[in-house]
Amino acid sequence: MTVERFSISFTLGKASAAHGANVNHNNRKFLADNINPAETSKNISYKMQTVESAYEELFGEAVREYNEKQKRPCRRITDYYSHIANGHREEPFYEAVVQFGDCRTVQPGTQRWYAAQTMLNDYMIAFEKRNPNLFVFNAVMHLDEASPHLHIDFIPFYTKERQRGLKKGVSMRAALIEQGFVPEHNGKNQLTLWEESERKEMEYLLHRRGFLREDKHADYAHMSVGEYKALQDSCRMETLLRQTQKVSKEEATRTEVYRLKEELQASQQTFRQLEAEKESPYVKFFYATDDKQAYVMQQLEQMGIPFRETENGFEAQECHIKTIRSIEKNYHGQPVSFREQLKEDIDRCMLGAKDFRDFLQKLANKGYSIKTGKYIAAKPWNAERYIRFKSLGEFYSEQALRNRLLSLKEYEKQLAEKIKEAEAKKAPNVMVLLTERQYMECSIEYRLQIRKRRPDKPLTWMNDAELDKLTALNAAINSGETVDTIRRRFHELTEQEKAAEREVENLGYMSENYTERIATARKHLEEVRAELKEAAERLEMVEKIMNGTYVLDMLNNVFDRKRSEIIPNGYYNANTGVRRR
Repeated sequence: MTVERFSISFTLGKASAAHGANVNHNNRKFLADNINPAETSKNISYKMQTVESAYEELFGEAVREYNEKQKRPCRRITDYYSHIANGHREEPFYEAVVQFGDCRTVQPGTQRWYAAQTMLNDYMIAFEKRNPNLFVFNAVMHLDEASPHLHIDFIPFYTKERQRGLKKGVSMRAALIEQGFVPEHNGKNQLTLWEESERKEMEYLLHRRGFLREDKHADYAHMSVGEYKALQDSCRMETLLRQTQKVSKEEATRTEVYRLKEELQASQQTFRQLEAEKESPYVKFFYATDDKQAYVMQQLEQMGIPFRETENGFEAQECHIKTIRSIEKNYHGQPVSFREQLKEDIDRCMLGAKDFRDFLQKLANKGYSIKTGKYIAAKPWNAERYIRFKSLGEFYSEQALRNRLLSLKEYEKQLAEKIKEAEAKKAPNVMVLLTERQYMECSIEYRLQIRKRRPDKPLTWMNDAELDKLTALNAAINSGETVDTIRRRFHELTEQEKAAEREVENLGYMSENYTERIATARKHLEEVRAELKEAAERLEMVEKIMNGTYVLDMLNNVFDRKRSEIIPNGYYNANTGVRRR
């Protein structure tokens, strides 16, 4: 059986270009000649927001902070959208037009029409998740033209604060680099790499539906309707000229045989690849930093490579190791400044300090030179100048640190009292409280790497991500939850997920109101899966706590990570933990 093929089209337009983007046309504020008004009501609008309100939502706070720092009124920005639109450095927004097939190969009412519509819907749902630095303010699927296609209008933005200017602003280049598309030496810039990645995502959607890609060997710019019609007229004339030439029956048969051979080879290659993935075992990957792990996982997600996240890394199939290693080579960690490193070391030393003098001694033991007096200052061993604590921000002045130390001691005192009370009453939450204390002790001893719940706040026991989860579980148990109720909730959600998957699978291409129903069903499935993931994490957590292995497993994970740092490019079998050669 011949495998069906779809061409793919991904074109990018600029807001400033004559035909680069037209939000009013996308939202049908006016109707062009190529639109069927009777079908316009079937268009799917994913998001409809004015570009001005989107700019306020994205950059309002950053612009206000920037203006507050400017002493000269002429340097203040009154309207950031106008500032970008009237400038010449950045585009205010971009528009991507996405299409599977064309008007000749995808006809209304056919299965190919509904297949293209479904793949476009899948593409749109995952677009923002795949591109966290591209803010979509308007997106619509047109079903009232010759073939289904998407118009996605988005604002590219950077979030890593710069030394000058806004801490968050518009930049396509910076946005894509933050997403991991670092320019290569082979002439490919970040935009080219991103567009290639999006086309690979479209090709992945084709393969997932059992289709192959039809390569037209074309690279068209984003054209207006008139330009497109002129191009089609030219193509038709070229086709007529070719048809005037006589082709023998033998030549036509040979051409058809070659075409069928190519299709067979492509199908066999796809089959072999799927078989290899099916047989390939999962292996564990560990990383020294969370940032590197997040970068690799984001790239895998964009490439459509399956993986399973674990407490201390992730698991992926062995057949993808070569790809994962190439991704790792493209990662470049951000250097940490002396000031940021000092803040981090202050936070860690505060946790285990008995008093303020002990805190300063712990900081000195880390290699800092301490200078006391009117203002306390510290100098890293490899720096040239002292850094005053008060210059690090409001949370790091001497008085703020003394107050923080008192609150830490009060938290530890309250926890000790809760444990004593729970043990006396033989309360069901006693194991959770004991786990909290064990976790805190290991953190003070630097045996565990703790994470902030709020990155913009200093690290305290109240701002520890792991303790926050334990505190939430303790509150749930106090409210009447038990291991049995948590396990029952997990099994209920598992059944709900199966039912939601069956509902999505049973919706055929020819179903009435297919698009609306499938979108609703998919949304429900995603919601159930999110709840199931949370329930699974809570069940695993409470079972480990009741078995007394929660903190022990965390320590073992730290040991595995350190072991992977010692062995270059080390990876471990997901089932046995043994490194494969």
